[in-house]
Amino acid sequence: MEIYFVRTDPVQEVAAEPATLDMLKDILRPKAIEPRATPELLTAARAMDWPLVYDATLLPGIVHCRPSGPDVTPPPTWAQVQEYMRALTPANEEQP
Repeated sequence: MEIYFVRTDPVQEVAAEPATLDMLKDILRPKAIEPRATPELLTAARAMDWPLVYDATLLPGIVHCRPSGPDVTPPPTWAQVQEYMRALTPANEEQP
């Protein structure tokens, strides 16, 4: 299985469906010989200190590095930011 990481800032937890998360936990578990990951990756991942949580709503192979909880609102998209800025600009104000 390939594992794809998706990041939504601010990252506060790492979530995946149960089989994917179990595989990730196995990869991160210290072993005498690690055939699947480089020592640098393992050191960095183990130092994150983010909780690993099961989320059955995610597709297999997807790991979501996200704010705590699946109900947290993701950051606004660029289009949403533009719309917000348009709403702040008075309609009768001329653009330079």
